[in-house]
Amino acid sequence: MHITQLNRECLLHLFSFLDKDSRKNLARTCPQLQDVFEDPALWPLLHFRSLAELKKDNFLLSPMLRNLSICWHSSRVQVCSIEDWLKSAFQRTICSRHESLVNDFLLQVCDRCPNLASVTLSGCGHVTEDCLARLLRCCPRLRT
Repeated sequence: MHITQLNRECLLHLFSFLDKDSRKNLARTCPQLQDVFEDPALWPLLHFRSLAELKKDNFLLSPMLRNLSICWHSSRVQVCSIEDWLKSAFQRTICSRHESLVNDFLLQVCDRCPNLASVTLSGCGHVTEDCLARLLRCCPRLRT
């Protein structure tokens, strides 16, 4: 028996045990598995541990998303807590990338994930008040 002979519910269950990269790699093997990867039911929780993960196409934002966690800690993130006038040009560039990347991602969440119930942001020093206010308006179920 080949994996593609399993019914959709079994495939979704199998995919649920895989991390985002493994899910994406398995989905690349055939159209049927790609279809399972794109099923919103597979994506009620997303956890990101680095900036680079926000740029990958190894996840799906959908109304099924309930819990979102963006947590990263590195020496580069520590730069963001320094007053702007004390930063070098290189440090300001890093902070600018952090700000636009996280805010752009959260705006996508606002547009695609109205049922979001929980958000954890750690190491995201540049999330703007406007972005958070929009997130609260667009996600009326957000409680945590």
